[in-house]
Amino acid sequence: MLIAQLADIHLGHRQYGLEERLEDYNRAFLNAVDRLTQLREERGVDTVIISGDFFDTQRPSPSIYITAIRGLTRLREVGIKVIAIRGNHDSSVINSIENPLAVLHQMGLIQYLDNDYVDLGGVRVIGVGTVYTDMQSKLVNSLNALRGNGINIAVIHQYIEGAPYIYPMPNVDVFMINEKPLAQLGIDYFAVGHIHEHGLRHPRINAVYPGSLEVWDAREFEVYEYADGRLRKAKDIDPKGFLLLDVGGNGVKVSSVRLGVSRRLVRVKLRYDEAKPSAVRGDVSYIASNMDQRGSLVILEIEGKVASGYSTRDFNAIELRKLFTKAWVDIRLSLERQVSERPVKVFGGINEIIRQALRSRLGNEELVNTLMDIIERVRVDDEDGALKTLEGVVGVPLRGGKSITDWLGASK
Repeated sequence: MLIAQLADIHLGHRQYGLEERLEDYNRAFLNAVDRLTQLREERGVDTVIISGDFFDTQRPSPSIYITAIRGLTRLREVGIKVIAIRGNHDSSVINSIENPLAVLHQMGLIQYLDNDYVDLGGVRVIGVGTVYTDMQSKLVNSLNALRGNGINIAVIHQYIEGAPYIYPMPNVDVFMINEKPLAQLGIDYFAVGHIHEHGLRHPRINAVYPGSLEVWDAREFEVYEYADGRLRKAKDIDPKGFLLLDVGGNGVKVSSVRLGVSRRLVRVKLRYDEAKPSAVRGDVSYIASNMDQRGSLVILEIEGKVASGYSTRDFNAIELRKLFTKAWVDIRLSLERQVSERPVKVFGGINEIIRQALRSRLGNEELVNTLMDIIERVRVDDEDGALKTLEGVVGVPLRGGKSITDWLGASK
């Protein structure tokens, strides 16, 4: 039996506030549907598991529902069954009943599982939605109670302790599950979601993350370093795609299906011991001549020290950005004056100003990333997403039946 496993599709995610990136996430899902229909014809894939975060918010817009319905309808038409659980973006952990997956379930487009299972011949697929770390015993007990006699696949949306991710996410610890109790369950395979790196395997448990279908983090971009008038590639863009589960008498074997990204995503790093405005402008102009392509997204990270006789005010990110006329570009200037006891930095945008202010005050990069995520969600009117992320920071549910005074321990 061949089962496809997807996760972290995040329909509705508008990366960097760009409409183009919203469409990229839509396109990535529909491209995955195309590949799944091919695998249905070529290899007989008839079931898809979605391991959480199908949507980016629990209140997707009508246009996002339309994209979801379009893709899922096509899978249904070719005879592919879709099984899904809720991730931390799909619904509130505390009040999980009302969520967009329930709508798709009622339409017959998916089978939504939450503390439930479905049998596929001799294979039992158990689905349990996201829980907070301090509620992990509830998840483990549910999985234990729902196990069958044949092969068991547990679908969860959590970070499993010990999985060696490269790019830390702001809420990894909030949704972590300890390795030991999962290992003791005797589950044949954990179809996990939440970490966005494609093909990330747990070293001791049979658990693999499909990762997101589209690039989520700038650290996943194609990376170049500029030095001595030349561009040198330091890293290819990170792979994206989904997984194929070959389920049989020997258990569950996992292979990867790669998908291409929607556009070129590039980071270029420039480092100066003595930065002069004319030299920086000339270097950025050269980079633009090589990378200013329509549809591309380019981030320039310019770091180092300012040459003697110049001020950080002599470097203008807005003017440097004008050297690009086709690509979307973000200039991130972080230059220090050599004569200043307290380095003065100039930044290429309000987001970087806020980020550096938080970093200097908090000294905790993970918390800074989380707060920036909250700010971005508020900016795009994603109130639920902002509250959800804030819940992860404070470790206290901010929505649901209880009032905030109850959580603060105030007397009634």
